[in-house]
Amino acid sequence: MDSKLYKAAMEGNTGNGDFLLSDYLNRDEENGYQVTPKDNTILHVAALYGQSGFVRQVIDITPALLCCKNKKNETALHLAANKGHRDVVEVLLRSVDVAGQPVGINKETLMRMTDDSGDTALHKAMRTGCVDTVRLLVEQDPDFEFPANNAGETPLYLAT
Repeated sequence: MDSKLYKAAMEGNTGNGDFLLSDYLNRDEENGYQVTPKDNTILHVAALYGQSGFVRQVIDITPALLCCKNKKNETALHLAANKGHRDVVEVLLRSVDVAGQPVGINKETLMRMTDDSGDTALHKAMRTGCVDTVRLLVEQDPDFEFPANNAGETPLYLAT
């Protein structure tokens, strides 16, 4: 990934005199799909660092990044939930409602995606004790039974 793009995602910089995210992403479609050595996209990086405004703008320009997974099969939602970035989780889930049609995904599908360990975003939030993020995830998909991950841990087990 281009170092300027990585730094912008990390800092949440959508534009200054030297860099404008929308121009950068719109100039070449492939710019949005650059990855780090761990296969994190700019959406992953922004989610990891809690940059909700940056996340919102990236999704507006490149909604297909919602489904992209890194080397551990984690989506940006997994990373945001793991860090307890409730505002980013909320932006990601709201974006699916709006952006769902172009990328063929709905909120429930995104929330139910699992990583290599079988963890959903809820597993990640439970493990780190991010109560506000947990509450948001449960409220957004109350009908899901939240099965166990590969280690046999359910979100309820992790909560205890």
